[in-house]
Amino acid sequence: MSKALAQACSRCRRECREAELVCGLCGNLLRREPIAAVASTPATPRPGPAAAPVATLAHRASRERWEPWIYLGLGALTAPVFALTPILGYMGWFLASLVHEMGHAGIAWLCGMPSFPAISLDGHAAAMHGDQSKLLVICIALTLAFFAWQKFGGWLRWAGLACAGCAYPVFAFSDFSEIAHLLGGHGGELLFATLALWKCLDGGFTNSRLERLLYGTVGWFLIARNLWLCWGLMMSRSARAHYHSNGSFGLTNDYIRVAEDQLNWRLESVALLMLLAALLVLPAALGLARLSRGIRGGA
Repeated sequence: MSKALAQACSRCRRECREAELVCGLCGNLLRREPIAAVASTPATPRPGPAAAPVATLAHRASRERWEPWIYLGLGALTAPVFALTPILGYMGWFLASLVHEMGHAGIAWLCGMPSFPAISLDGHAAAMHGDQSKLLVICIALTLAFFAWQKFGGWLRWAGLACAGCAYPVFAFSDFSEIAHLLGGHGGELLFATLALWKCLDGGFTNSRLERLLYGTVGWFLIARNLWLCWGLMMSRSARAHYHSNGSFGLTNDYIRVAEDQLNWRLESVALLMLLAALLVLPAALGLARLSRGIRGGA
């Protein structure tokens, strides 16, 4: 028996084969060293994902740079289709009316005047408000002061408290509250358009391509709707005559009430003011998109 393949039993000194677990003569458990396992090769670190090639990184950076402008341009192209297609145009009118009347109602509530929007499917929409409640104004002022105290610190806290305790009540109890309420409808449309274009540029809430396209379409639709109205009121006598005669539910339209009842301006002057506001929507959206990218980059 080969010595390399045998070992002696520690009790009876019988030579046993390497594969035997006990001695065949005396039954002694063979206390031999464990069979050497196949020498394991040194563990090498598992390779991680390969670094992206420089060309891939450059392509990705280029795509991220141009993608917002592509969606913004696609939204501008699809907005006329959204406005001029009958069923889509009606959906656009309903969306714009909902945002418009919610803008009126929001400003009214902020000024202590309970308000609720009303939209009729036959093409009328309005938001009427009740009398101003001083108790509601005081509650809103206290809420704003509490928010400023909780959320801000240093000079921002004191500035917020000053606005809540002084600036807000002065605004709420002045004639400017009614002007803000009347302009809140179209202002709400422009504010929603700013949000839509911002999300179109920024990637939306889900970073979906369809979502970004829809935001771009809605944003441009609302901007164009307001620009068209203001330009017509400034430049066309027939457009002004039509605007005087088509108030919802027989009511006087917003810009006429602001011009004639509140400011004693010409209708064209109010239209020019709101046209300039509409032109500021895109720069505001671009600024918000840049700010949000900067915040994400610094996080």
